[in-house]
Amino acid sequence: MDTFVLPALLVLLSAILRSFIVNKNSTPSVLGDIMIGLPVDLTFVGLSIAITLVGTSFSVGWEANRSGLIVGILIIAAFQIGALYKPCKEYIDEDKPCLSFCLWILNALCTFGVFAFLLFEVTV
Repeated sequence: MDTFVLPALLVLLSAILRSFIVNKNSTPSVLGDIMIGLPVDLTFVGLSIAITLVGTSFSVGWEANRSGLIVGILIIAAFQIGALYKPCKEYIDEDKPCLSFCLWILNALCTFGVFAFLLFEVTV
């Protein structure tokens, strides 16, 4: 479990600091931006975990398929950015919070799927 916690905390800290420094909006708006981008950020945490796993951490057969795992997670992250995160932000700008929330839920489910797969299938 330590393999997952430290990278996730570092990415969260980075996203929070970046948003508070770069964003000129109010604090609730900045917190909303952080939450909208959180699933994609955490998927990239999953990617970094897949890249940095050492041989003893893999379940049987996954060390040989490591490159496919990395590419698969990268494709999922790219899908999340283009098909879920970007429209989610656009719906917020168009004042359609229900549609934005639905896309955010789908985005969070993708991230949950990546972590569940890494935790239960790939790692020991």
